[in-house]
Amino acid sequence: MVKQRLSVASLVPLAFSFLFVIPPSVLRSQSAPPDFGLALLPPSSWNETSAKNWATTLQLPVESETKYQSSYRAYCSPQVQIMGANPKSIALIATDDHPDQLTLVFANKGDSAGEGAPFKNGSVRVSVLEKAVEKAISADADSLREKLTSLLGKPKKQMFGDFGKTRESSERWDSDATAILLIEKPSEYVALRVLPSKSVDQTEKPLRISDIAMRERMKGNVIHRPNGDIVVENIPMVDQGPKGFCVPATYARALLYAGVPADLYLLALLGRTDVGGGTSVFAMESSARSLAATYGRSITSVSPNLDLAKLESFFEKGIPLTWAMYVDEGINRDLSLRLKDRASADPDAWNKLLEPKRKAARSLRKNPQNGHVCLIIGCNRKTGELATSDSWGPDFTERWITVEEARALSQGNLGAIVP
Repeated sequence: MVKQRLSVASLVPLAFSFLFVIPPSVLRSQSAPPDFGLALLPPSSWNETSAKNWATTLQLPVESETKYQSSYRAYCSPQVQIMGANPKSIALIATDDHPDQLTLVFANKGDSAGEGAPFKNGSVRVSVLEKAVEKAISADADSLREKLTSLLGKPKKQMFGDFGKTRESSERWDSDATAILLIEKPSEYVALRVLPSKSVDQTEKPLRISDIAMRERMKGNVIHRPNGDIVVENIPMVDQGPKGFCVPATYARALLYAGVPADLYLLALLGRTDVGGGTSVFAMESSARSLAATYGRSITSVSPNLDLAKLESFFEKGIPLTWAMYVDEGINRDLSLRLKDRASADPDAWNKLLEPKRKAARSLRKNPQNGHVCLIIGCNRKTGELATSDSWGPDFTERWITVEEARALSQGNLGAIVP
């Protein structure tokens, strides 16, 4: 088991150099009393509301659309203010276009690190950043608490989530059939979770997809292409945003795919993610294992030698793999550039084009500052490639790397979440 603490700023590719910006005017809802500053409540009942339409109202771009799930997420500009606080992320998740939960994350140690102070070359000590983030979290929580109390009255205490480390202590307000939960995790994050009141009131263990049903669903996600590609589809995308949250984002994707509810920021807490990013893979896998077990899933280690025949046995069952590796910036850019040529070439011609890249892999050097975790979602034994999927948004859902390059960059940590 590799105990690698991943770096902060080097993981977000150059292509992801912007934030989705939500104009403050869009967040004003004329038809949703009380005035929270945005359409915080669904436009109709939760069962009758279209998640896509609600996301359109909020101007939340599509983050992921699979056969079973959909999600919408935006990272907001600093100018956006909701109830006196700046949301860093707004996300809506849904099943079959029925919204499950709207989550707004405000000050947190991932997005808020370095605000007001540069986080470069060690110019600001981590302890200083931690204190600044802690102060920002407290200020946002106070502002949200004061505004919600003025609109909806005094809150009540409410525990929310599964048992164990994933339980969150919250303050709860209700408006019609909607519960609004304010969660303040000192030094970690402050968030609003908006969901049906009945979901919060449910005291029984949540229903889960049976192992048999999940295995059948996973097998149905496998596609075989004429060129020899074997790929697992319908894996939710969780966009880590402009921060080094690749580990919690990748595990959130794998857990959601396996039918286990998972939250990016809560997983960052469980994985002991540092200010700005950087997560212990060992801590994340340990915490994810406990969460998966709650839903009858298990996490198993996979041989790190990247043997295509052995990996193919997982993909044929529809099981993606979590992979700890090192990013090489040149190869990372090249993987995106290869996609167009790869799609139009036959396997033999493509193999010849890959020969120089296989040879170049012999001289690759691992950079400990560029640690990263992503998913391996498929392989092609004819071309000797692996399909990877990164938590950087839809453009990085599927890219292909030669097995020689993958072995040169691997940290030796592979895992699978299985029913």
